[in-house]
Amino acid sequence: MSLEENKNIVRIYQECYNTNNLDGLDEIMAFDVLTPKIMPGMPAGLEGAKAVHQKTLIGMPDFRTEIQDLVAEGDKVVARVIMTGTHTGDFYGIPATGMRVEFSGIYIARIVDGKIVEHWGEEDGISLLQQLGVMSA
Repeated sequence: MSLEENKNIVRIYQECYNTNNLDGLDEIMAFDVLTPKIMPGMPAGLEGAKAVHQKTLIGMPDFRTEIQDLVAEGDKVVARVIMTGTHTGDFYGIPATGMRVEFSGIYIARIVDGKIVEHWGEEDGISLLQQLGVMSA
């Protein structure tokens, strides 16, 4: 696949999450996608990726990720993203604060035969926790 086709797969991936179209992920992610940074206690693979998203929406129903930059090389696409949401429900054990949050992240997706087979992500969790008042600045 071309670099542009791989970037488009990442765009579709992000749009599936932003519109809560988790069934759409089946078309662009391998069932056994490697997600080494998945949260403890979550199942592996595509099932785990969907479960994390659903749990996130409990705490922030308007959670959204906007791609700021996409860089592709070989079979990898790197996305720099900004995530936003309003904390209106339990968010991984943090009671609702009503706070609107914005934090950044970067992830790398490796794509083989039109499907994401690996996903490595890093988010600015410190900034998120500070905005929610759980951690001091």
